[in-house]
Amino acid sequence: MTLYEKYAGAWEARDIEMLASLCHPNLEMVMHSSGSVISKAEYIARLEPLIKNFLPENLRCLYESENVLVMHFIMPFPNGSKDAVLYYIEKKDGLIRKIETGSTSIKLRRNK
Repeated sequence: MTLYEKYAGAWEARDIEMLASLCHPNLEMVMHSSGSVISKAEYIARLEPLIKNFLPENLRCLYESENVLVMHFIMPFPNGSKDAVLYYIEKKDGLIRKIETGSTSIKLRRNK
């Protein structure tokens, strides 16, 4: 089973422990908006309320190799907004070692 399949399965099962088990102990996530870096503990803490209440829409693997995983999905948020999200993941020992993310707000258009 690929890392992508495991990651998607953790979201589908809404299992934060499974998701945490896919992350390398030294995980770093680079935030696109500020360039700041968060740790595994901070990453899991941010995802925990989301995984319980929201599922990524159109989650898909764009590319996966032994060293890299690239995913794209639409993420709904508690305030009703949605973002298109791109994850670039560097792997180490088969786990998520580093995540760089880009996110674009999706504004729904109304037909006139």
